[in-house]
Amino acid sequence: MFYLWLTWLVSPLLRIMAGRAPAEPQRILVIQMAKIGDLLCATPVFREIKARYPQAHLAVMATAQNVPLLRANPQVNGVVVAEAKTFRGLGGKWRLIHLLRQGRYDTVVCLNAGAAYAVAALWALTPRRLAVQSNFGGMSHQLAARLWSEVEIHRSDRLIQATYLALLTRLGISAGRLDKEVFTAHGAAGKADAVLGQVTGVLVGIGVSSANRLKALGSEKIIAVARQMLAARPAARLVLIGSDEDKSQAAEIASQLPPGTVIDACGAVGIAELPALLQRLTVFIGVDSGVTYMADALNLPIVSVAGPVDMQETRPLGKHVIILQRTDLPCAPCSHTFDAPYTCRVGTRACIEGIDARQIAEAALALCSNSGNPSEISAS
Repeated sequence: MFYLWLTWLVSPLLRIMAGRAPAEPQRILVIQMAKIGDLLCATPVFREIKARYPQAHLAVMATAQNVPLLRANPQVNGVVVAEAKTFRGLGGKWRLIHLLRQGRYDTVVCLNAGAAYAVAALWALTPRRLAVQSNFGGMSHQLAARLWSEVEIHRSDRLIQATYLALLTRLGISAGRLDKEVFTAHGAAGKADAVLGQVTGVLVGIGVSSANRLKALGSEKIIAVARQMLAARPAARLVLIGSDEDKSQAAEIASQLPPGTVIDACGAVGIAELPALLQRLTVFIGVDSGVTYMADALNLPIVSVAGPVDMQETRPLGKHVIILQRTDLPCAPCSHTFDAPYTCRVGTRACIEGIDARQIAEAALALCSNSGNPSEISAS
């Protein structure tokens, strides 16, 4: 708190030293240090900034995990690789200040809620400093919000992309689309072909896990969904999507299903190559995760098991999406953009466990056959 109060006290002098921002930004840094799904939700920001200011140098500060996606994005001119944990303490704040000064940015657009970014941007003497303000947070958060030039407070009744675009109005960007984007790395199609081979017909992608274990379907439910899908579509093939860390779980799932029906794609392609593999799928089944949002950016048919997540704030936006979510639970939704628990507060995970395999399989089969009416639905 000391560094925050000190910055607040000297902020009038720092603002004078920062000077006036140019009429049109020349060097812009967008800060998005969250996970894959959050980065994909930020892609409308990159698109709309470059549409309005095509001459500007647009850099993005992100974690190493997301760097391949950013380098494949033609709207992003540079990537600043960092990890939020390295900004802890006074030494970490100085490292962050140094990164911002080194980039000589005239505009910072921060999509993360965190006092460190507000403090660093001001000490780096960045003239124009914009940020999304969390709808959660205590005194330190409120104090940090005053250090930005302008803020847009997020509301739980609107999509996070809408909050981002509202913030961009401060940069003279008056309109924009909410849809996500993802771009594929060079040579990705060949790698996807190597994983999927010459398989044709129905390919059902299933997300094996989630970075937030609270949302995960679990092996037992995935196996049950797969069995019902195969009973209805015996010629279908199941493609297990995940990282290297999911390979043991994928092997467990495959061992419980008929030989030759499962393609284990866990860790088989890089994150920026994954879009090429997803594009080959007939339908994707997943929870609220980065891979689900990647599938949404590709406009794939999706069955999304929303679990604890507030779908007013973040959800797939495609035309062929079925969202399954319990609406009868007093504890849900409990997971929000700026307040996401990693364990179930009541210990039941009823928001996930209460969606049975039959519901998931029937929704996926409807999308496979195009006989359903793809729309947001609830399960209670």
